[in-house]
Amino acid sequence: MPLDERLACVVEAARSKKARQIRLIDVQNVASFADIFAFMSGSSDRQNRAIAEAIFEALREHGERPVSQEGDAAGDWILMDYGDLIVHVMNENTRNYYKLEDLWKMGREMELPPDPADRQ
Repeated sequence: MPLDERLACVVEAARSKKARQIRLIDVQNVASFADIFAFMSGSSDRQNRAIAEAIFEALREHGERPVSQEGDAAGDWILMDYGDLIVHVMNENTRNYYKLEDLWKMGREMELPPDPADRQ
C-alpha cells in the first residue's frame, strides 16, 4: 500500500538531508497515544537538526505544526510530536543505545517509496 501524502512528505524531506535507516512503524493497534512512529538517523547533531528542520518545513507547507518538539539544542535526539505521528531523528549511537524500534515490534513496518537517488 502506498504511503499517504503526509508520510511520503516526511520521508522525502528526511531523504533530502541524507537521513539514513528511515523506518515508519504503524502502531495504531499497539499504542494509544500515536498511530505512526518515524525513525531516522543522521551522522551528526548538525545533520539531525537539518533533517528535523526539513521535516518541520515540509509539514508546515501542508498546514501542520508539531504539538511539541524537543532536543534541538543538543541535537543527538530530536523528537517531533504531531499527535498521531511521532518523528525521532537520532544519532546512530543514541538510536542503537535506546533501541526504541524494539519496543514497537508488534507494530507493522510500512514500506517506503523508492528512493529516487537509488535510480541514478
